[in-house]
Amino acid sequence: MTSADAEALRLEGYEAGYKSGWDDATKEADSSDRRIAADLERNLADLSFTYEEARAEVLRGMGGLFGSILESFLPELAAAAVLPRMRDELDRLLPRVGTGPLTIIASPETAKRLEYLAETYLTSNLHITPEPAYPDARVALRHAAEETEIDLAALVAATTAAIRDFAEDATCEKDLRPA
Repeated sequence: MTSADAEALRLEGYEAGYKSGWDDATKEADSSDRRIAADLERNLADLSFTYEEARAEVLRGMGGLFGSILESFLPELAAAAVLPRMRDELDRLLPRVGTGPLTIIASPETAKRLEYLAETYLTSNLHITPEPAYPDARVALRHAAEETEIDLAALVAATTAAIRDFAEDATCEKDLRPA
């Protein structure tokens, strides 16, 4: 064997080894990519499940807050809003009706809050009549055949229903998403 043949054989062996190493590295990279993709897919599925669990837990944890909002804050807010709303209605109505009799009908508790209006509008013929059948935050203002009703109780009921629906919603977001 000549030195040129030996050199050619050595280069051919080097090339074969290099090609074999390259093929092995490529196969390993492909296998690694498949493992990483599978791990990523599993982790994303776990993350989605974890989000749903976290969302449900947060909503359960906020139950007390939602209960407080529904039981005390909203009714108190509506009761406090009746007085300024009724004052606005009186300011709009009094210039038109003059000194004619005006009657405000409200629940006994709301009627107590509205007594302030009778003192404020002394020049008018304003009467506040408690009506036990009326819920708090519902008021009627009557003048002759005309009646204006302010019903913040209906607003409270609608808001309460919306908050309860949100808090008690058991449907997972992933069920709502298209497949």
